[in-house]
Amino acid sequence: TCKLKHKAQCDSEECCEKCKFKKAGAKCRAAKDDCDLPEFCTGRSAECPTDSFQSNGHPCQNNQGYCYNGKCPIMKNQCIALMGSGVNVSPDICFTSNERGQGCGFCREENGASIPCAAKDIKCGWLYCKVRTSICSCRKLLYDPDYGMV
Repeated sequence: TCKLKHKAQCDSEECCEKCKFKKAGAKCRAAKDDCDLPEFCTGRSAECPTDSFQSNGHPCQNNQGYCYNGKCPIMKNQCIALMGSGVNVSPDICFTSNERGQGCGFCREENGASIPCAAKDIKCGWLYCKVRTSICSCRKLLYDPDYGMV
C-alpha cells in the first residue's frame, strides 16, 4: 500500500503505478465493443477518466447497426422484437420518409410538431420493416423507455 509512503500520489487506482500517477496516454480501460472507446490516463490523476463512447450514428457490428448512446442496436433485431419473426428491415428508400416530417416519417416531436430527420440521420427516425407484402411498414412503441432502439 502507498498510503503511508512519503510523497505518494496515489494508492491502487487504475492510473496509479508504484505510488505515482501513470504517464499521460497510458491505457486504463480498453474498448468493450464497437461503440465504446478506450480511456487513457491523464498523468494528473489516479482515476481513469469517465467511460466514453462513439458518437451516435457511428456504424457498428459490420455496418448492421449504428451506435446509439454506447450501444449497437441492430435494426433487424428491432423489427423482429416489434413485429415478430419472418420480418426484415425495409429497403433504404423507405427511410427517406423520415425526411418529410409527416405521418410515419420524422426524427422527433417538439411541442406536438413532427420534426423531420436531416438526410444523414434518416435511419435515426422511424424504423421501417418489411412485413409479408408490405415493404415499408413503420412501427412506433407507445411506451419507449429508450433502450437504443430507433
